[in-house]
Amino acid sequence: MRFLIILLFILCGKIYSQEVLKNSEVFKQDNLVYKTENSQLFTGKTQSFKNNNHLLLEREYINGILRKYIIYFNGKEQIVSDEEYYNENGNLERKIRYSLDHKINWNKYYDENGNKILEEDYKNGILIYRCSYSNGKKNGTVFSINKNGEKNECKYENGKLIKKPNG
Repeated sequence: MRFLIILLFILCGKIYSQEVLKNSEVFKQDNLVYKTENSQLFTGKTQSFKNNNHLLLEREYINGILRKYIIYFNGKEQIVSDEEYYNENGNLERKIRYSLDHKINWNKYYDENGNKILEEDYKNGILIYRCSYSNGKKNGTVFSINKNGEKNECKYENGKLIKKPNG
């Protein structure tokens, strides 16, 4: 019975563990990332450090394709500054930027071709700004909440303002 439990822990650890390498231990060719030691497609994380102890950034790959990119604030604590998420084709899907205290975050969403389609900003988990895009231009209703807590909406078509805030 103990043997089965130990075997189960070993197998689960193998499944959930992720290889972590330095950037110098991988190489990129034809937009795919490979391990330097055996030239196989890389699945796992790469990390970059400042002075060998301060984590600057991480990249996560699945079968050689970048899926997540994380940048950390410079400081003693490991606090995420920016995150980027990529689809299975390696195209950018979403960017998130955080304030140092993580009370504010700015989100950008992209279509399958990498074109920005939406921006959303949150403060303390509450939506304070939302804007849709089409062909790189504001398109649709833009929602915002100003510093006084007043809600505003205006409408854009193909980048041109057609309805001013609340009027």
